[in-house]
Parts: sequence; C-alpha cells; structure tokens
Amino acid sequence: MTTLILGGGISGLVTAWELQKRGAEVEVWEAQETAGGWVHTMPWPDPQGRPGHLERGPQGVLIAPGSAADRLFKELDLEAKSPGHGARWVGKGGLLLPVPSAPVALLFSRLMSVSAKLRMMMEPFIKVRSKEPEEGLSAFVARRLGRGVAEDLLPAMVAGILAAPAESLSVDALPKLLQWEAAGSLFQGMRQGGRSALMVPKGGMGMLPKKLAARIPGLRTGLRAEGIEALDAGRWRVWGGGEVREVDRLLLALPAFEAATLLGPIAPQSAEALGDIPYTSVRLRNSRHAPLAPLKDSFGFLVHPPEGHGFLGALVPSWIDPDSAPSDLMQLRVFLGGAFEMDRSLSESAGVQRVLNSWVPELGEAVQIREEFAERAIPRPVLGHRARVEAALGGLPKGIDWISNARFGPGVRDVIEGVEGWLKA
Repeated sequence: MTTLILGGGISGLVTAWELQKRGAEVEVWEAQETAGGWVHTMPWPDPQGRPGHLERGPQGVLIAPGSAADRLFKELDLEAKSPGHGARWVGKGGLLLPVPSAPVALLFSRLMSVSAKLRMMMEPFIKVRSKEPEEGLSAFVARRLGRGVAEDLLPAMVAGILAAPAESLSVDALPKLLQWEAAGSLFQGMRQGGRSALMVPKGGMGMLPKKLAARIPGLRTGLRAEGIEALDAGRWRVWGGGEVREVDRLLLALPAFEAATLLGPIAPQSAEALGDIPYTSVRLRNSRHAPLAPLKDSFGFLVHPPEGHGFLGALVPSWIDPDSAPSDLMQLRVFLGGAFEMDRSLSESAGVQRVLNSWVPELGEAVQIREEFAERAIPRPVLGHRARVEAALGGLPKGIDWISNARFGPGVRDVIEGVEGWLKA
C-alpha cells in the first residue's frame, strides 16, 4: 500500500517514521523548503558574531521515562537535556508570585487562598465524570480542583501555552487532563504516567525534525499539493508543483484550514468542520540583556489575564537551552497578543520593555532584539471542538485521514502520543 502524507511538520514526519517502521511505502510532501513546520531552530548570533539561536516554536518537549516521546528520542539517537526545575512565577496584582514545581507544594503558595488549597486537596475524592458531554476547560478544573485553581492559577498557565482565555476553551485543549482523570483522579493519573521533564535537544528543537527528515527517504520539500481527485478502487490522485501521484492512502498532516481547502471539492462536511476550527496568531519578541539574578536562572514568568493587557509572559531561553546565547547574555522570549486584546503600547519594542520593567524593575535595556510573528500557529480548541473534529473525521472518504495537533493536542508530546494511539486504533 502506497501512502502519501501532505505536510512535513512534526505530525507528518512522526507519522511517516512510524509507518516506515511498519514496512509501509511512504512519501511526504512539504510545501516549505524545510520540514518541521513551527518546530524550527533559527541561528541568531550576538552583535559580536558569537553563535546563538532562537526557536520559531516550542522551546522543548515534555518527556516521561518510557513514554512515546522518550522512545522516539532514543530511536533517533537524539541527545536531549533537561534544564531542571528553575524558578517560575505568575504575575498577579503587580507582583511576581512563585509557582512551586510540584503540585503538593502549591499548598504553601501565595497564589491561592487557604480555602482554595483545602479544596484542591479534595481532588482525589471527586467522582470521575464521563467524557460526554464535552466540558469546558475552566469548568473541568473547577470541578476537579476547585474554583480557586480555575480562577487564580489556570488562566496564566493556559495563556502561556495556548495564548487564549481558559474560559473559552474545551478541556480537549489539554488532552492529558482527561487521561489523568480516567485513572481515578488527576494526582493518581500523574503518578501512574511518571513525572515529565522538559527536555531540549542538543542544538535546539529543530534537531527533532532534522533527525526525522534524514530518516525518511520519501520526503519532498518545496512541494505543495494543489488538488485531490478520487479514482476507481478507492485510490486517490494528488497533484501540485507539476507532480502527480496516485496512491492507496492519503494522510493530511496539515493545519485544519489548509486541509479544509483541499477537501472542499471531495468532502464538504469535513471541509466545513475543519474550517470552523479557529487558530491563534502570536507576536514574539526575542531580546538579549545583561544577566540578572534570579531571572537568569529561571524558566520565566506568565502574567495573569487580564492584567497583562496582551502581554502574556516571558521565558528565559538562555536558561532552558544554554546554547541559545553566549554565557554573558540573558535571552528573553516575550509572548504578545494571541487571542487577547493587546494594548497599543505593546506594538512598539519600547512599550514591551516598559512592561518588562514593571514586573522586573532591575532588567536593563536590550542589547539585541529580534521580533517574529507566528501567524495562525496555535490551534484554539474552543468549546465544541470535539464535535467539530468528529464531524471532520466522519465526513472523510475511505482512504483519507487527517493528522494534526488540532486533533491530538497542541504540544509536541501530544502529537507523538496521538500518532501512536492513532496507529493502534
């Protein structure tokens, strides 16, 4: 059986790799000249020309021992390190409040009231709810952990991951939550799954797609599919860029909006459902500063909406991945906008620096700045997402499937585990 995968991002590359391992004949078409999608490490030398880099997408991937991601990294012989458990904060009420690295330590945090902490301790005794009907993310967290966690901690965390208001999202936005609840409680599920650590490949996250691409002989870059046509005997013809392929199976490893365009003429129900899945764009400001303790040895901070007015938070890539900047510079990565209304002052770099200084007054001016715009980079699983995905999959003709982080979850870990589960189904 010949399989053509449209899209050479992480979803397409992982799927191709797993199918190859099972003996399938696979070809991948990627529209861009480089595979990997948003998982891409870009060189960024300092003003003196010393090497450094920044990430176009995620800074790392969460990996638990023995997990699908752990197995994949070992198969690829991909060296990765964890930065450890550096300090992290939530900006709230004009203060940076420490976030404990372990859930139990939240009992001693200033982020929540005593009553909220006592309610959180009751989580193991809360009855497991059926997955149906679909539940909102904030409602799920409030049900399991209490309103204090849902209102005081969740909004900043979700803004930092999905750049969207937690109250607008489906619980399917963070699929691990449902997996953990299925174990009897969130705490029990986390214990059974093993503790995950943020891991960063040597050379940056871009090494993951590079390693995968090097092992997929059928990968074609710079080749965009333009149309799909049904043939006899359940086969499919795909064309684009002067190329034509006739295949037994077609996998669309594409964002929902791109898959919808291709599916419109042959699967209108699927195209309509996929077109209804919203995506979020994020503005990114990368900067380098003189090192500032304790920020230089930390993960960074996230700001509790709506206090940030579109300023979502700042990570410290030079701590997460020391190779990202020379040792005498501290690199920051600020996230702006997303699905939140952004203050006009943040449209200028000076405005971003002022907000940074409002949280970290001692931070000096940037010696280097680079801005990026991640257009429609993050799927936004608003309430009703499950029904949209089910309608999209239900309307697909035989021999076609859709593989995407909008289906499996936003993180690299979610995609790797999602592909594994899809192959077992």
